[in-house]
Amino acid sequence: MLVGGNGAGMPVILGRPISPLGDLDQDRGVLRGERLELRDKILMFPYAVGSSVGSYVLYSLAAKGLSPSAIFVEKADLMLVSGCALGGIPLIELRDEYDNMRNRLSVCQRAFFSARVPDLLEITCGGTP
Repeated sequence: MLVGGNGAGMPVILGRPISPLGDLDQDRGVLRGERLELRDKILMFPYAVGSSVGSYVLYSLAAKGLSPSAIFVEKADLMLVSGCALGGIPLIELRDEYDNMRNRLSVCQRAFFSARVPDLLEITCGGTP
């Protein structure tokens, strides 16, 4: 884990990388294309693509109270780490555990997490979205 924190949200698992600048609407707090609100969601995707401007998109979402409650990725890059750190968005890099966590979260309506740096992650499933 790269940015720690606690929270809960409905898991949203994407099978593709995202570009914060191209895929996240920082004014409305939605995932473009799916028109899915990001707030109170655990956003999971393999990795981010795009330029360093993506960091500011993530920060902007957090500053407006529109960011996801956490981001889980297989592999993080500097842009993603910077944006999450600036915005206080928990960022969990799963690497070899990505597929296992994706399978686990895919059956959760709502997941509760506690992520403490450097490497303690607790997840429980339950509740309603």
